Amino acid sequence: MSMVEIAHEPLKRVVVRELVKYDNPQQLVGSLAIIMKMGQPILLNWCEGMVFVSQPIPPPEMPEEYAKGELYIASISFAPMPEFSHNVKSGNTEMPVIDVSRSPLSQEIGKFLKSRVN
Repeated sequence: MSMVEIAHEPLKRVVVRELVKYDNPQQLVGSLAIIMKMGQPILLNWCEGMVFVSQPIPPPEMPEEYAKGELYIASISFAPMPEFSHNVKSGNTEMPVIDVSRSPLSQEIGKFLKSRVN
């Protein structure tokens, strides 16, 4: 006898305020290097042949929108990267990459970014 209902309610809408496109993963890492040197850890995501990092607006800052199934992302920086690699190196900076291709949301974001490359 179950006493708790468990429901899965995927996001209905993702709103991206800014897209920053780079020609290759090394340019992306180069632009993020200063943030990393300031002590902010950065983990790149890979899906659908794209490598990207996003800066979501935390749900507590937009509780009504999040309750409606909307996620707001302040910025996504991205570059094409056809093949997955565990890291990307640019000069003396190396950033780890995680394969998020199992995530349905990441798949949709990857496809969206891919459509913005050409």
